Amino acid sequence: MTYRATQVRTLALAGAALFAAQAATAEPFNGPYVGAELGWQQDRLKATLSTGGIDFSATEKGSGLAYGGVLGWDFKLADTFVVGGEVSTTGDSGKLDFGGFEADAGRTLGIAARAGFLATPQTLVYARGGWVNGRFSFDDGVDRASQNRDGWTVGGGIEQMLSENVSAKVEYRYAKFNSFRADPADLGGDDLSARFSRNQIMAGVNYRF
Repeated sequence: MTYRATQVRTLALAGAALFAAQAATAEPFNGPYVGAELGWQQDRLKATLSTGGIDFSATEKGSGLAYGGVLGWDFKLADTFVVGGEVSTTGDSGKLDFGGFEADAGRTLGIAARAGFLATPQTLVYARGGWVNGRFSFDDGVDRASQNRDGWTVGGGIEQMLSENVSAKVEYRYAKFNSFRADPADLGGDDLSARFSRNQIMAGVNYRF
């Protein structure tokens, strides 16, 4: 083995040992984490469609599978008090039907703060809230209108450490988005306005560094 190869191997082993040491000493709910989520999502649509001089209004609901990921950081401020923040992205499989259009709530981006207390040293109960941005579209098979709409979200959950570096959570979220108003030119002259709100129940697993 050459001298350079030996150096590379030594550095790699040292780096792996350092990472393992840091991981092994990770404090619960204090520091960065990355996670994956899976759950149920229900979107509620309240919309009005004006077509051919006729106005049609309705409220529709649609449910489906939700999935996504998070990247966050917790700060343990006291023995039983934790604050933090996270960014997230989610998608879902649900669709809604309205006035001959298929309404789709696509990807959602979010930035949220959370704060909670330690019910036990390994169990965090928390509330969360922040900003969301959703991608919404209406499609009748010929015409399509899509927009990104900002909104707000609130919720809460419980997170349990399963090992020194792995935790699992169950979380409820409610979100409400700003009004969607389609350009009639995108929908063959139809005038459509809508408002979306959302309920989510998500389960997730986080890896903590």
